[in-house]
Order: sequence, then C-alpha cells, then structure tokens
Amino acid sequence: MLSLQYREAVERLYSLQRFGVKLGLEKITSFLVDLDNPQNTFHSCHIAGTNGKGTCAAVVQAVLSAHGISAGLYTSPHLVDLRERVRVGGAAVPESFVAYWVGKHLDYALRRKVTFFETVTALAFDYFREQRVEAAAVEVGLGGKFDATNVVQPAVSVITSIGLEHTLYLGKSLSAIAGEKAGIAKPGVPLLCGETGKRALASIKAAAQEAGSPLSLLDEDTVCIEREVDRRGTRFDYRGPGLSLDGALVPLYGRHSLRNVALGLQAAGQLLGKMGAVPEAPAVREALANLSWPARFQRLSLAGGVELVLDVAHNPPAAARLAEVYRRVYGGRRAVVVSALASDKDYRSFLRKLLKLTEVFIFPEVDFGRKDTPSVCRDPQELREFVESSVPGARALAGESMEAALERAFALAQGKPVVVTGSFHTVGAAIQVLGIKV
Repeated sequence: MLSLQYREAVERLYSLQRFGVKLGLEKITSFLVDLDNPQNTFHSCHIAGTNGKGTCAAVVQAVLSAHGISAGLYTSPHLVDLRERVRVGGAAVPESFVAYWVGKHLDYALRRKVTFFETVTALAFDYFREQRVEAAAVEVGLGGKFDATNVVQPAVSVITSIGLEHTLYLGKSLSAIAGEKAGIAKPGVPLLCGETGKRALASIKAAAQEAGSPLSLLDEDTVCIEREVDRRGTRFDYRGPGLSLDGALVPLYGRHSLRNVALGLQAAGQLLGKMGAVPEAPAVREALANLSWPARFQRLSLAGGVELVLDVAHNPPAAARLAEVYRRVYGGRRAVVVSALASDKDYRSFLRKLLKLTEVFIFPEVDFGRKDTPSVCRDPQELREFVESSVPGARALAGESMEAALERAFALAQGKPVVVTGSFHTVGAAIQVLGIKV
C-alpha cells in the first residue's frame, strides 16, 4: 500500500486517464467485487440525461437529508476539486479518505487498466459504505447502458432530457442516444422521464418496455408551475404523487430547472417510500430553499458593482436554455460573455444561441487536460473568427488567460452582466481566479 498525500493521490487518479474512455461494465464489476460490492449497501436513485441530471441528483440528496436520512451524492465532472464529486450530507469526501483509498487500491487499477471514471466511481461507492449512507443519488457519467454507474440496483431511475452530445460514443441520432441512456432501466424499477421529444421518447418507451420498467412521464404525473422569479431564485407550485407545494422557493432559474427539480422531488418521494417514509412538505420546502448547486445560472455581485453569472452550459440545448433564462432575468440588457469550449463540442450551434445576448465575446485559453473524456480547448481564434463572420460588426477577443479575460470583461462591462460559460472547466477556471468558494 502506498502512503500518499491528497494532491499526489489526485495526480495518480488522473494518470488513469491514459486508459481512455471504455464503456462497459466488466472492469467496474470486477473492481467492486474485489471491494465486496459496496454499491449494494445503500438504496439509490440512478439519473441519466444530456442536461439537468446534476440538478435532479442534488434535489434528491437535499430532500433525503432534510428527512433525517444519511444521503450520498455522486456527480461529475467537478468544477475545481475532485472531492466535489463525492458528498455525504452536503460535505465533500475528506482528502484523507481519498489519499488512503488511492494508496490502497491504485495498484489494482493499474494492473487491470481500470479507467479514471471507473476508479472514482468505485471510490465513491466505497466511501458511501464507510459512512453508512442509507441512500444516494448517483449521476451517470456518460450515456447509461454501459456507464460505470450502471452497476447499482436502484429504487428509482430517472432520465432528465435528451440532446445530441458524445455522438462518438452514444450514436449520431437522438433516438440512438435516448436508447443508450434508457439502458439504465431495470426490471420492476420505476423509470421517471422528463424528455418530451417524439423520437427520443419512443426509444425510451421501447427500452422501458423491454426491461420491464414502469415508465412515468413528468408531464402526465406532476404539475409544476412557475409563479415568481426574483434575486433569490424561483417560486413555484408543485403537485405530484404524495406531495403538494405552493410558492416553494428554489435558488435556480428557468423552466428547464423547474422540470429537473420536479423530477428530483418525484424521485425522492419514490426513495422515501422504499425506506418506509413519506415526503413532508415543510422539510421539502426547507431543502429546496437551501439547495446549493453552483454554476447553474449562479448570480454573484462582485466588488466594483460587477454582476457575474456562472453557468456550465456546454452544449447547444444548454446554451439555448441559458439564453432563455438570461432574457427572463435581464430583459434586453446586453452581456459580456467569457467562454471556452471543448474541441468535441458543436461550437457553432452553441455560440449562435448566445449571439443576441452580447456585443462582446472574450475567448480565453483554458486547460482542458483534466476531463473524463479526451478533449482539448477549442482554438479561441477559431471561435473569434466564427463570431465575427456571423454578425457584422460583432466584437470578439481571443487568446488571453482566464485571469486576463476576466479583467478585460469587467473593464468592458460598464453595468452589463458578465457571463462565464462553455464548460465545467471554463467556469472552474474562473472560480479559481476569483477565489469563489464552491
């Protein structure tokens, strides 16, 4: 067994990225057998989807915790620190556990060529067992059917939404991608679904039927109505199985976020029922009001009167939702947009969604070296050229560090909001420069 400090342990984990992305359950299953199957020691909610699965998972964990249940949360990727991925009761896994665990199990991962994500998944499940977690919200990393998290035997499964992403791994059509994500369906396990697109939904229905998984469509089984939007977030009414809320507050914005919240409430109710409990409206309201889920249209007021918006939108559907929420909150006010995107993203479609929000884009250089999927930062000059060719007279700057890009954005803002978006790495880099606590 190696004796490691935390930072060294994290570097050793990242070294496993040499094994790439290998969809399949053989290696993670063997690894977990070697650990005596920690994933079988807690109830779980398994969540897939193109966008919104992290929000849904955070709601599930928060609601369970508000009912006195020891609840875990496993999400990816992280913004700044790998420990963000693994939480119990809102607290990140301690550095000491990561260092000890990696020192103990790294040799196994290296000998068997276990990937980075598979190894972190095993670490998370082992930590949940050590902490005697009763239930956990588990977010899929990539796809669903062959994702490392698909070893859990959940009490409830969720698909939030379907969009074109990771087509190299999941297929080039919405139907194919939906079929991969619906691979989390299990016999007799309820499958909650927020997707409404005809083709994607047809694939999900077919997969659920084949698996023998009872399918529940969000728009048929719940009602969620936005009532008011202000600086604190969104107030809404909710009607779902076993729970009614009037004027509940959640510090999130956008109809898409409310849909993900509603899925989380429905899933939490299923988990509570599995554990012999029922959702209590006062506890749910408190959980939602205190929900902490950073970089989802997160609004911050900085020194000098600068208003900053952080959003991890990283694909065209998420960019469209970011633009929609921005217009709802700020009306016709223009923004200064700071953005860096991964090279495997459809940057043209992404940026088109944001063109009407701003007169100034700033494209910094961002290190994309710590990713679960292999990628690099899209050339900022290429992004600049696209913006300038798309909108006559548009202003775009490129090639600076994140620190320099933010300084320039704040100087140019002059009362305009500054929006940082494009990826977890983009927002994470800004958070580090500004010293914002995650």
